[in-house]
Amino acid sequence: MKRAFAAWKWSFVSVVRSYRTVVAVGALIALWIFTAYEWLGMPAESSLLLMTISLLWAIVQILAAAVILGGLASGAAETAASGDGRFPARALWTLGRKMLASTVIFCILSFILVWLCGAVFDWINAHSIEVASFLTFHTQKPVSHVVIEKIYDVIENFLWIVLSGFLLSWFVVLRREGWGPAIGQILKLVLGNAFRAPLLTNLLSLAVFGGIAYELANWHPLVTPGFWDYAQMVTRMVAALALISAGALYWPLALARLLTPRPDQS
Repeated sequence: MKRAFAAWKWSFVSVVRSYRTVVAVGALIALWIFTAYEWLGMPAESSLLLMTISLLWAIVQILAAAVILGGLASGAAETAASGDGRFPARALWTLGRKMLASTVIFCILSFILVWLCGAVFDWINAHSIEVASFLTFHTQKPVSHVVIEKIYDVIENFLWIVLSGFLLSWFVVLRREGWGPAIGQILKLVLGNAFRAPLLTNLLSLAVFGGIAYELANWHPLVTPGFWDYAQMVTRMVAALALISAGALYWPLALARLLTPRPDQS
């Protein structure tokens, strides 16, 4: 646990020292959200021109997300290995066709895995009434399907956290060592994200950055309508975006610090 606390402390300090990078990440996230919103708002017409523009727009957005995601993973691995404690803004994008191709492949594989897990979870949740009926029949006591659904939700959320941490950890290893070593460490990474320090890192990242950002975005204070109403909304959204941007740096940095041996240990 001492190593985990040291990794968390180092990651927090690194994020604070990399405030310019946090601002850059926030600007990129805001730009990506804006372009995605505009893409969703395109007129649903069947003209060939609009369909072509929509397809190209979607491809550009996917490639942009892959470039930034690859840069975050690579930059986190390099920063953790060097021990410099500063995430440079130039590391926010992936350069080279080979690195970009591996990132796109990883994103496709991750999407398939997430879709399969989501389908399995939905199938399990759809049988909560059957499970409640089965338990009611065998225990001779009424069991509400609402309780079963709540238990399912807790288990499902835990598994989503494990899966998210595993994918991010595996991606960091992939960018640092390549496909062969990354595939060889799959079982180790799964166990680490399910039972060890990486699991606590995932929980800390999601609870502190994601949880507070979610509460800020959904908080509606009672203020005078007009200027102050718009001002508080803008303030909340900017603060939530800043937290998400900081979390986008902290999470891969903390996992990379746990996975990457320090220079004096290599």
